[in-house]
Amino acid sequence: MVISQATRGLGPALLLLCVTNFVDAMDVSTMGVALPAIQAELGMAPTALQWAVSAYVIGYGGFLLLGGRVGDILGHRRVFIWSLGVFAVGSLAGGMVNDETTLILTRLIKGIAAAFSTPAALALLLSIFHEKEARGKALGVFAAASATGFVLGMVLGGAATIFSWRVTLVMGAPAILIVLAFAPVVLPADPRKIEKHAKFDWAGALTVTPGLLLLVFGITSAANKGWYSTVSLGSLFVAVGLIVWFIFLESTHIDPMVPLKIFRKKTLCHANAVSALNQGCYIGFQFVAVIYYQHGLGWSSLLTGLSFTFGGLVMMVLSRRFAALAQSRGPTSIMTIGMSFQAASYIFWAVARDHAHPIFLVALSQVLQGLGYTMVFPAVQIAALSDVEDRDAGLASSLLFAAFQIGSGIVLAITSAVFSVASARGWNPYSVSMGFLCCLAIISTLVAAMGPRKASAASAVTLSDPTAT
Repeated sequence: MVISQATRGLGPALLLLCVTNFVDAMDVSTMGVALPAIQAELGMAPTALQWAVSAYVIGYGGFLLLGGRVGDILGHRRVFIWSLGVFAVGSLAGGMVNDETTLILTRLIKGIAAAFSTPAALALLLSIFHEKEARGKALGVFAAASATGFVLGMVLGGAATIFSWRVTLVMGAPAILIVLAFAPVVLPADPRKIEKHAKFDWAGALTVTPGLLLLVFGITSAANKGWYSTVSLGSLFVAVGLIVWFIFLESTHIDPMVPLKIFRKKTLCHANAVSALNQGCYIGFQFVAVIYYQHGLGWSSLLTGLSFTFGGLVMMVLSRRFAALAQSRGPTSIMTIGMSFQAASYIFWAVARDHAHPIFLVALSQVLQGLGYTMVFPAVQIAALSDVEDRDAGLASSLLFAAFQIGSGIVLAITSAVFSVASARGWNPYSVSMGFLCCLAIISTLVAAMGPRKASAASAVTLSDPTAT
């Protein structure tokens, strides 16, 4: 693979961006392992305990669009640095909390900070790596950093909890502080705006941000309290109203926060749909599998977490290779093959659950799942950003990550409801809920196959020549 001399000197910049992605993924996975220890020390009820995780998701999903657009307007490096500073403060504060309210608040603040830093990091990566092959490698390394962080987060979190659960909340802060020390020197400065930007779309920001917050909150509540609870229905009703009003405002604003024309890009919309379905199936499967491993097989929470490392290791090793394939052969074919592997893993787990040895069940299903996820994850990123101008890279990244969050929330809520209904009626909840996920995975594969076949060509123009129009 030939990379220009200029590109070879960009390793430190990529390293800083990958460290950030690593810490963000690690921070999410460590919480799951630390929850029992947190509950024991703070005396949190199970219904309150889950908000230590959900608060992060709500802040992240609710502020993604605002975070991406602010980066496009104010500068990606500037937003990246400031949001990481808030993330570091939230991490350090999390290690000093003494009650559930402050714990949940710090998790919410970190989720909001990640909503600004994540799209800024991806936009910076796109602005740094212009050549097609170099950008494909960079995206693969970026995705591998996330997978590595998630896998090691479960292992490191379990080990750190032996000493104190507070260590799991602060152990990412030193790495972030190092990134903050070098970012102003290593990352490229934000380009100076030649044209005056129109007045910021405050009306759009003040409608879509609470709208997304309530949408994610309503979906999260539905997974725990049911779709027909007053909190869930009320939140979703207000969220839909705010989002509809936001669309109306954007159609009339001279410089909207989210230009509606971006949804005319078929490649971006297709990538968002696939990412939502893929992540939804993955999170739904985790929900069912964790219950089965802990209640059906009697495994500990740490052993259950370690069971998912098989797929994570596959992601760590192969992310770069599949990103390069998505660049050269087109993301549609790669994500279709990946979704078919995902569907195969769910079908195998559902059929072999009561017949195969648990270790064999975990190993084979996780390898298939890891292969599938590693194909889809970089492919949807490449597809989503293949025909988007650099000035809208932050917004497109936010839409993609928002699809991940909302898709996972919706499918998780439905899976939880199906599982509960099956249990109440005396059916096998594992078989029924996995039947739903298998059907959804097959549908997702068909949706992936319907993507634009010429995406790679569009990608080649945009990636090789950032000035092309």
